[in-house]
Formats: sequence, C-alpha cells, structure tokens
Amino acid sequence: MNTQWNPLSSVWSLTTLSLGTTLLLSPQGIGSGGCNGNHGGTIEIHVESPCCGDPSHAREDDLLLRRVVWDDGSDFDEFIFASEVRDVVYSGPNHRVRVITGHECQTGDPGVHPIQNEDGNGSGTSSLDRRLFADRILGAFNHENLNAYVHRRTCADFSCVIRFEETIRDNSPLSDEVGELLVLEMSGNSWIQIEAVDDQGNTVGTPYVIDHYRRVAPERLFTRRYSNSGSPLCGSYEWKAIGVDLSDLGVNALENLKVSTPSNTGGADVKASFRIAGIRTSTTPTAAMVFD
Repeated sequence: MNTQWNPLSSVWSLTTLSLGTTLLLSPQGIGSGGCNGNHGGTIEIHVESPCCGDPSHAREDDLLLRRVVWDDGSDFDEFIFASEVRDVVYSGPNHRVRVITGHECQTGDPGVHPIQNEDGNGSGTSSLDRRLFADRILGAFNHENLNAYVHRRTCADFSCVIRFEETIRDNSPLSDEVGELLVLEMSGNSWIQIEAVDDQGNTVGTPYVIDHYRRVAPERLFTRRYSNSGSPLCGSYEWKAIGVDLSDLGVNALENLKVSTPSNTGGADVKASFRIAGIRTSTTPTAAMVFD
C-alpha cells in the first residue's frame, strides 16, 4: 500500500491498495511521545481473519495481528510476544478476572478461565490460583491472536509482570510517533498503568498511565461477550488500541513490563480488559540505554 500526504486538504490518500485488509491512515499522532494528548482518531492495524473475509465478523475466531502502520508512514510487521508471566496480584471478587480466548479460535487455548478456578476449588483466589493464572495469561499473550486477552470486570487491584521473548528497543532516544508497545483495551474506556521493571520487579524509568485509546479503522474489530459459565452471549465488545513509545516509560529498552491498576485517577474506570504485544521497531541499542 502506498500513501500520499496532501498538505492542502490535510488528509492521507491511499494511492494503491495491497491484498488483504487495508486500514485507514489518520493524520493525528497515534499515541506516542507528545501525541498522546490527542483523543479520538484511528489507529491503522492490519489483521488476518481466517474464518471471515471481514475481520469485524471474527468475534470468537482467530484475529491474527499482521502489521501496524504509524502516522509517519513507518510500517512494522514483526512482533515480540510474551515468554513468561509472573507476580500476579489479585484477591477480589470471583468471576471478575478471567483469561478469555474465543471459543472458535484455533490459536491459543479456547475457553473462559476465571482466576479463582485454577486450583480446582473456586471458592476464592488462592496463591496457587495466582501462580496458575500467570500461565493462563502467558497462553493468551505468547501469540498473534488478538481474541485472547485478560478480561476484568472489577476495580479491585490487579497486576502482573510480562517478560517478553526478546528485548524491545526504542527506535529513537527521543519521543516520536513510533510506538514499541501495542496496547488493546476492550471498549477503550478503562485506564491502565504500565511500567518497565527489572528482573526483581523494581521500577525502571517512570510508570505511565494509559487513559485513552483509538478506534481501529476502517474495519472495526470486536470480541464476543461470555457469561460467567463461559457460554457465548449475543453481544460483543469493540477493541480500541494505542501505541506507546518507550520514551513515555522513561526507557530506551525493556524486557519486563508490569501492568497494574492505576491509583489516584479521580474515579476513572480502572477495570481495563487488555492485550499487549511488543513491536520490533529496532534491533540496535540506542543512546542513553536503560538496561533492566
């Protein structure tokens, strides 16, 4: 796909269309560096949906991440997924934190898995539940299927640490329009905090709260709703997404990312349902590297 910027109309035009799913370019910053203050707009994500010609119909099937294109024209098709999940924290109500993979998916482990059921008891969340749930999250985050995610329906504290399969490196030591982390959130209405941490879980750089997302366009992406028992329901949720520049986290590289419920958010919705992947924008260490 080739794009051309028209300075008179301040829009992107598509000059040629490639095979597969083509998504609209937006002239606003996508959500990295100084552009994070811009609400609304769209984010260009290319996906493959083997079940359906229209990916908006893949609500319980594979929705495979293929490419991300930022507003400066940068085009990336290599992603970095989780290799380990650890340090899960949660002790809230039952059936309010689950790992879900669409029941018709071929990639991942289809099903609805509440955290309190992992140890076979189900009466509450135990330390064993938390350890086993970390593996559930890993099974949802170690591949390209976007219809595998952490589903939360409570503001009770939740956190986990994701270790990626390789170091995620910033393409530039300065803030720019290129995001190295792709964060998807169900409905795009809940805040979430992310921060780089070292192997001991200590914060490196600066915690960063994501408080807005963008619509995937032109094909809007959805995921099925499920009951507490795991049965698919008629309704669905729309995926929203944002790209995060590592500069926003105060680092130039990371291997471990802590995801948590933000505090002191003034009553904002903090029960984010999320999916996170790294984007390989660079393989070369940048200046002023922060190692974890």
